[in-house]
Amino acid sequence: MVQEIIVFHAGSLSHVFQQMAMTFENQNPGVKVNLEGSGARLVARKVIDQKRPCDIVASADYEIIDSMLMPDYAKFNIHFARNKLVLYFTDQSRYANEINADNWFEILLRPTVKYGHTDMELDPTGYRARMCWQLAEKYYHKDGLYSALVENILPTNILTERETISSRLISGELDYFFGYESGARQNGYRFVKLPEAINFSSFKYAKYYQQAEIILSGKKPGTFMTLTGKPIIYGVTLVEKAPNREVAIQFIEFVLEAGMPFLQNSGLIPLSPPMISNSDLVHLPPQLRRFF
Repeated sequence: MVQEIIVFHAGSLSHVFQQMAMTFENQNPGVKVNLEGSGARLVARKVIDQKRPCDIVASADYEIIDSMLMPDYAKFNIHFARNKLVLYFTDQSRYANEINADNWFEILLRPTVKYGHTDMELDPTGYRARMCWQLAEKYYHKDGLYSALVENILPTNILTERETISSRLISGELDYFFGYESGARQNGYRFVKLPEAINFSSFKYAKYYQQAEIILSGKKPGTFMTLTGKPIIYGVTLVEKAPNREVAIQFIEFVLEAGMPFLQNSGLIPLSPPMISNSDLVHLPPQLRRFF
């Protein structure tokens, strides 16, 4: 009899989790890992609003687990990887040979240039792009930059489907798109490396990042939450009503140990050792305590 586990994960983990799942299944005959990727806020909504059965949630923003899933749907949050915000483009992009880390915002605001990001309500990359623009206004000393970038983005270029983003970039229909460095490397995009002070990659700038704020819908309908800028840290948790708890714990073990080289090879930055808050430690399954 096949034992199945269901993993709802951030879209930016699709590539690496597919590799991990294949290896895990090969090492554990009779086990099937069902993966479903989407924007990390949508991942939480599947559990909270849609009440869909799920064993593991892996998020591109650990705060989504803290603020939306805990304590009702999950009891702990393991931080296991980092990433960097970058600006994707291709050879077809307008001004591709001119853009760099010092002028990217000027290029984006040129009349013919089309740029985008993901839907903030569904995906952390979207709200991190907006936070990046807020910080860029301060970093480059350009008053009004945030408002200008918000006003000039076309609603039709706020996209969440990876395939649509890819096809529009490759066709030249879209010139630039904010995403993670791991995604750029996996898809073969060219990308602008943004300064550490605005790309959410560094603990050193954690306090600086906090200057950025975005208001989004809250856990319950009609409520709102304010998010502040923080380093990009991925979180993973076991869902409280996991249908196949034991195998799910084994897969989390795999991610935290054998999975680290997979993360590195996919352009993510593994957190080794992983991190967890002291208050979460007490809820950790015994099999996972050896990592902390």
